[in-house]
Amino acid sequence: MKIKIFLPLFISTALFAQNLSEILEAGQMSKRVTSMKEQTKSEIAQTELLGAYDAPYLGLSISHADETGKKGEEYGVGISQEISHPFANKSKAVDAKKEAIEISASFALDMMSLDIAKTYHQACISKGMSESFKGLYDEQNEGFLRLQRAYELGEISKKELLFNKLDLAKTKQSLSAFRRAYISELSSLNEAVDNLTIEELACDDLFKITKRVEIKEVQEHALIKAIAQEQSSTKAFYNVYNSTFSSIGYELLYEKELDTKRYTFGVSLPLDFLSSKAQLQRAELLHKDASLVAKKDALSIEIEKSLEASAKKLKALYEESVLLEEEILPLSLELKDLAKESLREGHSSVLEYLDATRSYSKTLLELQEINKNYYNELIELYKRADMREKL
Repeated sequence: MKIKIFLPLFISTALFAQNLSEILEAGQMSKRVTSMKEQTKSEIAQTELLGAYDAPYLGLSISHADETGKKGEEYGVGISQEISHPFANKSKAVDAKKEAIEISASFALDMMSLDIAKTYHQACISKGMSESFKGLYDEQNEGFLRLQRAYELGEISKKELLFNKLDLAKTKQSLSAFRRAYISELSSLNEAVDNLTIEELACDDLFKITKRVEIKEVQEHALIKAIAQEQSSTKAFYNVYNSTFSSIGYELLYEKELDTKRYTFGVSLPLDFLSSKAQLQRAELLHKDASLVAKKDALSIEIEKSLEASAKKLKALYEESVLLEEEILPLSLELKDLAKESLREGHSSVLEYLDATRSYSKTLLELQEINKNYYNELIELYKRADMREKL
């Protein structure tokens, strides 16, 4: 609904202007995203170490013996290994931890995409306002030239002339401000997407302003799922540390001592009951699980309250946008056009026309500021609700 105010001005957009989909697609292959993905792989590999066992050791010894009547070489070959928690299933704990890492990493990438979408929409509003105010400035400038002639003929006072000259300067200042904002937001997009040079935006795919936004269940939120996987991992690790033996070692040894051959097999078991280490590890995991439960509950409540507040803001912004666009702006535009036609026919003064133009530009500015606030709130809601699929 809001797009139609300035969409016709975008028809002249440069041939190679990028839309949001193209920018997001390039962003997924940017160096920043590549770095994040490689970091995730590193964290997953580090997590897999928790479930890996130490490799066996190979021992080899050679010596020379010189006893009475006997002389020769003696040697020994042996293999030994210590296996941590041999009777516990560590794979379940590791898999849940890996899943939590992957969910969190995917969430971070989704938030990056939504930030790009927000900057894109803000830039498009600034671009639309810049183009709209360019037309208004040209109209006001034309009217001011007539006003200047009227002053030279003594039809108006210098005070009236200066008042309208000041108003024209303010319109020019607004035009420069929106151009500057567009350049700044375009620069931010180029920084976010380092593998694409964005010189112009298409702005033909802005989100539609709606009164109500459908939100998915809080339990489907990526951060909630990540915490749930952390809980699963914590519980599984608790079972690991609750196993009978924290480790078990074995040794296979073959020795040859001159005329004697010796075969040795040994097993070593830790006396865990003489240490509080395992008990402290279990206590740590129990407290961590309790912490994760509280964290998940607190986050769920925080997300729900935040989304409820955002929905109310969006509704208010929507209603104000509709009022301005469908009632106030058309009336303001009609008055401006009537004043211009009346001025052309000599039935009204230049001052009346400039007042009508000023009123229209003020209404247009209010509408676009509301739309800008709407987009900002909408995409922040998508971020809080983990709704990257809306892009």
